[in-house]
Amino acid sequence: MRVNLESSAPHISPAKEWLHATHEERLVLFKNNELEVGLRELRSGPFHSERDTVCYFQGGAGRFLSTDAEQIAIEPGTLVHFKEGWSGTLNCSEPMIASYMSCAGGRRDSTPVLRDAIHAAPLKDWGTIPTMIEGVSRTAGILLSREPNGRSESGIWTCTAGIWRCEVTSDEYCHFLDGSCTYTHDSGEQIEIEPDTLAYFPEGWKGRCEVRRTIRKVYMIR
Repeated sequence: MRVNLESSAPHISPAKEWLHATHEERLVLFKNNELEVGLRELRSGPFHSERDTVCYFQGGAGRFLSTDAEQIAIEPGTLVHFKEGWSGTLNCSEPMIASYMSCAGGRRDSTPVLRDAIHAAPLKDWGTIPTMIEGVSRTAGILLSREPNGRSESGIWTCTAGIWRCEVTSDEYCHFLDGSCTYTHDSGEQIEIEPDTLAYFPEGWKGRCEVRRTIRKVYMIR
């Protein structure tokens, strides 16, 4: 297990092992007044999301019930975008494990949910990476939720093999589900990405990415 909270892009891999290895209830990769990214364990009881919160559930099963009687069944592989102000309860027979990011967003009558994120389809063609260094990397994905102003966006993103320049324009939570790549910061730091790597890339991160095998991730952009 690799954990680097001092990295230019704080990350942990494999993410699921951390809670089992430490028996702690939360690991925060990054936090400030505007956002928080990390891993957490959830148990039965009240659940409230003051801000938009994306959760990718890796372990356990349960059901959320909102104060408006909305029900959300959870199993491993479920991606949920709880909108600002969501409030209710969680009922689960065993602790549930989720990676998450929370930030300012907006309200909505229903909660965006995507099941079996690693296999979810169809993917929409999102074009080629415009900053290629070597090869041609094609991207595709599923948009789960996005505010009208373009903020608080979440979904699934895939990218095929190639090497390209990477300049992060908005804070981003990434939980990589499949594939293999290396992000190299302009400082020379290398971040190896394998399945079940959780990473936070801050706005302004600059470097390059070498994708060896098609990567698939769930994401949230502030």
